[in-house]
Amino acid sequence: MIDALHMMLAEPWARHALLATLLVATLCSTLGVAVVLKRMAFIGQGVSHAAFGGVGTAALLGLAGAAQDAVVLVFCIASSLLIGLLSQRRVERDTAIGVLLVAAMAWGVTADKLAAILRDAWPWYARWSGQLTPMGFEEVLFGSVLVVPVSWLWMAAGATVVLLAVLALTIRPMLFFLFDEHASAVFGVPSKAMHYLLLVSLAVSIVVTMRVAGVILATALLVLPAATALQLCRRWPWVLLWSWLIAMACCVAGLWLSLVFGELLPGPTMVLVLSAAFGAAWLAGRGKS
Repeated sequence: MIDALHMMLAEPWARHALLATLLVATLCSTLGVAVVLKRMAFIGQGVSHAAFGGVGTAALLGLAGAAQDAVVLVFCIASSLLIGLLSQRRVERDTAIGVLLVAAMAWGVTADKLAAILRDAWPWYARWSGQLTPMGFEEVLFGSVLVVPVSWLWMAAGATVVLLAVLALTIRPMLFFLFDEHASAVFGVPSKAMHYLLLVSLAVSIVVTMRVAGVILATALLVLPAATALQLCRRWPWVLLWSWLIAMACCVAGLWLSLVFGELLPGPTMVLVLSAAFGAAWLAGRGKS
C-alpha cells in the first residue's frame, strides 16, 4: 500500500494519472449536480455511447490523438444537441436517446470494419491510416487513465476551467432553470439556451471522462458524487461542496486501490468506491429519517 502511494507521487505516469483523476473528479462533481437535479442521467448515457460513432469515424479517417478526440467531441456534442432538438419536436426524450444511441454505436462499429477492409484493399490507405495508432474500442469502453498523454491533460484542464467558468457566470439562471424550467421561462430566463448549454457541457465532460473511466462508466462519475451529496444535504452550496469532496476522495481512492492490486482497472474501481459511498450515505440518511 505504501509502495502504491509512493508510486502515485514519484512516477511521472502515475502523477499524470493522479492529475487526470483530480481533473475529472472536479469537472464531474460540479456538473453532476445539474445532471442529477435535471434528471439527465439517461441523456448522459446516450451521449456517452455516441462516442463509438466518433471513434469509428476517426478510424475511417486515419486519425489519432488530439484529432481523434476532436472527432469524438463533435459526435457527442452533435448527439446531445440532436437529442435536445428531437425532444422538443414531438419525440419523447427516451425515444430520441434510444435511436441515437444505437445508430451511433452501429455506425462506429461499421466504420471501424470499413477501415479494416480498406486497409486490406488499398495499400496507400493502409500506409496513410497506419501512421498513428488510434484509441481502440476497449479503451473507449473502460478508459486508460494510466497511459493518458500530456496533451490530453492540457485539454482536460482547459475544458474543466472553461466549463466551470461558464457555470459560474450562469449560476443564477441555471439554478432557476434546474428547479423549475417552466417558471424560469416566464420570468425571462432563456430556458432553451440553458437547456442546450447543459447538453453541450454534458457532452464535453463525457469526452474528457472517457479517457479515465470509458464510455460505459462516464455517466456514473457524473451521477454518483452528486447523488451521494444529495443524501447528506439539500442546500445547493453544500451539495456542490460535498459532491466535490466525495468525488475527489473516492476517485483518488479508486486509483490507489487499482495500483495496490495491480490487475484492477482504475475506472471501474473508482465507480465501485463511489457506489459504496452512495450506499453508505443512503443508509445513513435512512437511519436519520
